Amino acid sequence: MFNHVGHLTLVPEATDAQVDAILDGLLGLPAQIDGLAEAQVVRDAGLVPGNANLRFQMRFESVEAWQAYKTHPAHVAVVTDHIGPVLAGKAFVQYADDEVRTVTA
Repeated sequence: MFNHVGHLTLVPEATDAQVDAILDGLLGLPAQIDGLAEAQVVRDAGLVPGNANLRFQMRFESVEAWQAYKTHPAHVAVVTDHIGPVLAGKAFVQYADDEVRTVTA
């Protein structure tokens, strides 16, 4: 699997309804985009000032599926209609599952 993880920082004026629209929009993408196997979204717990507001992880069947996602109309609509109007900052990471380093206690 190939992963696309993002942290979004929103403007302070972003409303709960706007945040919910982002979460719902991202969660609706797997049903609309071939090769997008899973979407996870979560709000930050709000315990540390300066943290990003939202985290998402999209899991794709391949790098090619992720590349197609970037310009897919459903994805572009979520970014344009819901994320863009309240976005203050963003950070992304893409990686394959076999690149993950793990240690357990």
